[in-house]
Amino acid sequence: MARESEWLAPGVRVKRSGRLVFLLAWKRDKYGRWWGHVAWLAREQVTWRGVDVWMLADDLERVDGEDYRRVPRRFADDSPF
Repeated sequence: MARESEWLAPGVRVKRSGRLVFLLAWKRDKYGRWWGHVAWLAREQVTWRGVDVWMLADDLERVDGEDYRRVPRRFADDSPF
């Protein structure tokens, strides 16, 4: 049985800060707005912690060379998030 290759979430840039983050999923809310579920690592003193938040898609921009085809898309009525 063929094993599915592992998927690494593509990067997107947060427009205001320029921060590169991983795009985990897209979700469209009941008003038709798209949101991106993004994540990054934040350093606190000597430890790291994972941060994940939903951001409006309008606040995110594509990064050249990233493949967004496998990013899951959810809709308000079927979203597990």
